[in-house]
Amino acid sequence: MPTSQEEMSKLAQELTEFLRSKLGDSVSITGDISALKGGFDTDTYALSIDTAPMDFPSDLVLRLFRHAREANRVIKEATIQNAAASGGHAVPSVPIDSTGELIIGRPFFLMERFPGINMGESLMQDQTLMQQFPGIIAKLQEGIHKLDTTKLRKRLDDVAGGSDHMKPTRMIGDITGIAEATQLPDLLELNQWLITNYPEQPENPSICHGDLHPNNILVDDGKVTGIIDWATTMFTHPEYDIAVTRTILSIGPPGDIGVSAEELNKLLEWANGEYMKECHALQTLDDSKIDYYSVLRVGHAYAKVLGKRHGSDLPYVAHDGYAWDRPDMFEVVTRIIGETTGIKMVSA
Repeated sequence: MPTSQEEMSKLAQELTEFLRSKLGDSVSITGDISALKGGFDTDTYALSIDTAPMDFPSDLVLRLFRHAREANRVIKEATIQNAAASGGHAVPSVPIDSTGELIIGRPFFLMERFPGINMGESLMQDQTLMQQFPGIIAKLQEGIHKLDTTKLRKRLDDVAGGSDHMKPTRMIGDITGIAEATQLPDLLELNQWLITNYPEQPENPSICHGDLHPNNILVDDGKVTGIIDWATTMFTHPEYDIAVTRTILSIGPPGDIGVSAEELNKLLEWANGEYMKECHALQTLDDSKIDYYSVLRVGHAYAKVLGKRHGSDLPYVAHDGYAWDRPDMFEVVTRIIGETTGIKMVSA
């Protein structure tokens, strides 16, 4: 992330030049470009512009990707967000992206900046929101899962090389590659279980956010204003989305929220129970698929960490700062895998 005054000045200069090339010579950035919290694999900034065309938002978020090779990812995420926004969902549209260009050597896009802060920051201060948030997440997912993805997948085929990498088979392929590279017996066994039990995929799969939790939901005055961070979108059964959120709610927040471990465990147990109850009330779900996708998600994280620790040079092993690369996460991962598959994961 650019941090020095010189780096920020260069970012502002190159971004201004880009905006003027797209929107007109009179466009300028007003005030400072401010770094936003979050983002494990991108840097995000808030900014405002003036004298832009009337239909162009003046308050924006810059989503700056880390590597030049991620240019295609920009197109995919922008296309998905625009499709969800046009479908009436609280998703920031992306009016402009860096197709064919870079700033400070990195691809990016600019999206609408919605009011509010992430829900995770609000929960402990707003008891009403605390009581409601499991149901809010379930309702947001139910709405997203109703979208017909036929046109969206066709659009991705046309502009971004297709959506095949946004299917669960991509995750299995990653696990297979790491298992074969490391030859760890438990990982090989898990990989075979995932292949053998892989669910038949729907003809018109749902769009799944793939990482929906309180920190990826914006709220303002207790109301949802936006769903952000579509980096891990999948086209598959709705149960995949449910499985990921259930797992995240089981793990809890990454940092200290000011309550004891006992209180936190009670809160997480309650939140997960309420969340799953709401999900089943809103959608017809197959619990065996939820269990399968839970194993797939945590198994993928486990494999990425093992790949890094055992010296694999595959491009999809864990990167520095990978959120799942923590000792406490291993306990969660091995428990979820063991309870569903009976496989004892022992590699570290």
